[in-house]
Amino acid sequence: MPEREAIGQGVEKFGEYVRRRRWEFERLAAERRAVEEKLAEVRAKEAVLTQAREVFQLAGETAREQAKQSVERVVTWALQAVFGPEISFVVSLEERRDQPEADFAVVSTYGGTTPVRTEPMEARGGGIVDVISLALRSVLLERTRMGGPLVLDEPGKHVSEEYSRALGEFIRAISEDTGRQVILVTHNSELAETAEVAYRVELKNGESHVYPVGSNPPHRS
Repeated sequence: MPEREAIGQGVEKFGEYVRRRRWEFERLAAERRAVEEKLAEVRAKEAVLTQAREVFQLAGETAREQAKQSVERVVTWALQAVFGPEISFVVSLEERRDQPEADFAVVSTYGGTTPVRTEPMEARGGGIVDVISLALRSVLLERTRMGGPLVLDEPGKHVSEEYSRALGEFIRAISEDTGRQVILVTHNSELAETAEVAYRVELKNGESHVYPVGSNPPHRS
C-alpha cells in the first residue's frame, strides 16, 4: 500500500474516532444537564417544604395548630381538585430536641383500600409533589401578606396530561379565592386554555413574536 494512501486511511480512521468520541461526549453532557435540571427541581421542592416547616417552628402552639389546619385544608383541596377525592395531605406536629417540628404526609385510599401514608417526595408520580409545592407556595405567600402577583413557571410540569385542565381550574380558584393575579408560563396548551387571557410566544429569526391565543399570526411577506 502506498504511503500516501496509508496516511489517508489513518487520518480517516482518526477522524471517525474523534467523531465517535465527540458524539459520546455530547451525549454524556446532555445526560448530565438533564440530571442537574432534575436535581434543581427536587431541591426547589424540598426548599418549599423546608420553608413550610419553618413556619410551624416559629409559631406559637395555638398559631401552629391554626397553621396546621390551614395547610392541611389548602393542600388537600389542591390534591383533590386535581386528582380526585381519595387523596389528602396531613401535617403531624411533634417536639424533637425541645423544638417543634412538622412532618408532612400524603394519605391515599385509591380503590377503597386501607389508607396508605407516604412522604410527599415518595408519593406516586412527580405530579403529586408539583401540586403540593404549588399549594404550599400559595399558603406561604398569603401568610407573609406580600402583595403582587403569583408568578408560576411551568407549574405541574410532571402532572399527567389528563389532569392538566383540573390543575388549571385549581390555579384559577387560587386567584379568585385570594384576589391575587396569577401570571403563568407554560408549554401545556390544556393549562393555557384555562386562563382568562393567554398569549403564545414564537421565536422567529431570533425575534420573539407574541400573539393572543386563538388568533392567527399576521402574514409576513
